[in-house]
Amino acid sequence: MMTLADLADGLVVHAPHASLVIPPQLRCQFIHGEAALTREAHLSADLWTDRLGSEAWPRAGLIVPEVSRLVVDVERYESDACEPMSRVGRGVIYTHDHEGVRLRSDLSEAERERLLLDYYTPHWRRLRAAAAGAVLVDLHSYPETPWRIEPAGGSIRPQIDLGTDEALTPPAWAEALARHFHSAGLSVAFNTPYAGVIDAGARAAVMIEIRRDLMGGGPGTDAFGRLSGILGTAPGPPPP
Repeated sequence: MMTLADLADGLVVHAPHASLVIPPQLRCQFIHGEAALTREAHLSADLWTDRLGSEAWPRAGLIVPEVSRLVVDVERYESDACEPMSRVGRGVIYTHDHEGVRLRSDLSEAERERLLLDYYTPHWRRLRAAAAGAVLVDLHSYPETPWRIEPAGGSIRPQIDLGTDEALTPPAWAEALARHFHSAGLSVAFNTPYAGVIDAGARAAVMIEIRRDLMGGGPGTDAFGRLSGILGTAPGPPPP
């Protein structure tokens, strides 16, 4: 079976929560002081997933948002009415931190729309243009211990969580990915604790959620290098 790396620029890696950027002109929206806001940005980010994607699949297209998810979470539904995490203040525009503490002042409708126009809409335009007809890996990481804001049922925390969709993830590919990670000695689950994968117009897509302890100390460490190697030899989907 062809590997994901073999797809070269036919592979798109999306790292939607990798950014730490909070533009200076938007810091006034946040209640937290500078140090606390920086800490929350780091804790909420899927740190190093952009580096991991570029090291594992150097010829793939890499899509990373311009700003931290604290500013705009590009992988939430645009409407809070459709987004379950909006109930804990973590919809497309965050109002609370990962512990459920108020993070941001109330925004006007105009301020909200400006954030979406500046960061959400252009990101999705870029992502859809890159993903059209390609294979998409939606790359995330998550903590070993569930956050209090997480939905119930997230206590099972495999080292690798494969998020699938029956219309986007061929079953044979999903099973091949699971076997690959198992063969590397990693625990694997489907759609646990996070389920599904975004539809950006790719011909095939999978979400790969990595438990953060597998990252070790990040780029340059043995653990990170080993994880990059495992991802780099992961199988791709059947040809169209």
